Amino acid sequence: MSTVAIVDDALIIRMQMKRFFEETLKMTVIAQGGDGNEAVAIYRQSPPDIMTLDLTMPNKSGLEALREILQFAPGARIIVLSAIKDQAMIDEALKIGAKGFISKPLQLSSPEQVEILKQKINALL
Repeated sequence: MSTVAIVDDALIIRMQMKRFFEETLKMTVIAQGGDGNEAVAIYRQSPPDIMTLDLTMPNKSGLEALREILQFAPGARIIVLSAIKDQAMIDEALKIGAKGFISKPLQLSSPEQVEILKQKINALL
């Protein structure tokens, strides 16, 4: 079974994503974190198959965490999951090495949006 780590400063998003990964994609959520420091620690401790990472978080931003993780794990499969609308920041995350971008708020009640999300995640496995 594939594993995932979810890093977002919003508990409600972590709960939604955990339910989505476990119930819809049948993946195992091995860790959750609330900031960039936790993202790095999670990845060092037990690298997941996929990590979702918010960009705007306290202590260490998602961009900083992404850079740091990819320095020691260049093959990391990290998807940015963020409400940020700054295209330059999104482009920067993709340039650094994020494998995709998913916009919040999540539309998990929409079958079409769920299918798009499933395709993005499954493409990385």
